[in-house]
Amino acid sequence: MRNEYERIAGSQHNLNENEFQDLYQFLEHLANSTYHNFRNIPNNRNIIVLLDRLKLTPNIYQELIYNLTGDNTLRTKGDLAIATDKIRGTSGDIIIQTRQILTEYGLCYMTNTMLSEKFTSQYMIWGSENYNDVKGVENVLEVKHSSYFDSDVSYNFLGFGNKPIDGFLHSAFEVMQVDHNLGYTNEPLQVDVECMEIITEDGFEKDATISQRKCRFQHESNLTHYPVYSKNICIQECRLNLVYDICKCIPHFYPNRIAKPKPICDYRTLLDCFVQHADYFIKMYKVNKDGGRDTVPCYCVQNCRDAIVNKRAKYHMQKTNDLVGGNSLLFAMINLPTYRLKRQIIFSFTDLMVSIGGTAGLFLGFSVLCLVEVIYYFTLRVFFYAVKAYFGRN
Repeated sequence: MRNEYERIAGSQHNLNENEFQDLYQFLEHLANSTYHNFRNIPNNRNIIVLLDRLKLTPNIYQELIYNLTGDNTLRTKGDLAIATDKIRGTSGDIIIQTRQILTEYGLCYMTNTMLSEKFTSQYMIWGSENYNDVKGVENVLEVKHSSYFDSDVSYNFLGFGNKPIDGFLHSAFEVMQVDHNLGYTNEPLQVDVECMEIITEDGFEKDATISQRKCRFQHESNLTHYPVYSKNICIQECRLNLVYDICKCIPHFYPNRIAKPKPICDYRTLLDCFVQHADYFIKMYKVNKDGGRDTVPCYCVQNCRDAIVNKRAKYHMQKTNDLVGGNSLLFAMINLPTYRLKRQIIFSFTDLMVSIGGTAGLFLGFSVLCLVEVIYYFTLRVFFYAVKAYFGRN
């Protein structure tokens, strides 16, 4: 971010050294701000003057951060030649595609995901999908799939240089949670995980409504600010609405490309209202006078397809930065799963009809033929008598 900032700030706005440093520190803290650390955003008279002079209004905070940060993921065939400089997942000779996303921690990178390609920072900020011409390349995968008989069930998340990174662990059908991070690390980190997959049977989506199955597929989004659905994304939107109700604006890191965009908070509101209610916003409940919890109403159903992913252990691989090509996250599944969960329809509409027919036949001596006769007697038979009577009078 600093190199691009130096180019723009120095060449276009003639900032002196003090102004340069003040604005850089402000933007750096703003880009890395979230509910835990809004209080660290610099606040002084120089910042107010600079923002006014440069016309940096809250509604362009995130666009500015995006333009200064850039997207360093591997997306073109030309990037394959300099893959060591690009952020990507790897497994042996295989490269796993990575995307930049917009989260409650600002701009982050995510790899090995099954979410729609609309869940990217570029789409959520600008409304356009990322250009990507490495699809179909032999050694490039969108998601790494493994079976019980595979010897290698791991991958490495590379391309961060020697900068400290903070990691999040979640399933391929989910996104990070603001309060479930692995912690910052200056050295490569190995995380041993265990996983249990949740799948659905054929026809599960069309044979049951959302209220019946009590889960959603990602394309069944009922959310306002996000183009896809997952339970964690739904919780983020609940938090967004809670923040808006209390502070009358939302932070810059939430997507806001909707018919009636919500106001974006300026940094002084982040320092005031958000710091004051930070714990409430994160936990989404308050402890009342009786010691109970007043929980924020948030009705988010499960993902129909998902995986339960748990961290078993994590290890800092000390002094291995040069060996693995910089700071990285290594995810490994040591104990392979031996079972999985499957969502299926136990009692369908067809089963209901068969059950009704069987019950009627057993207790009433009633069959389909009897049903036809009843319909004939009360409809067609009456109709024929009416027609006969009519023609008889004529």
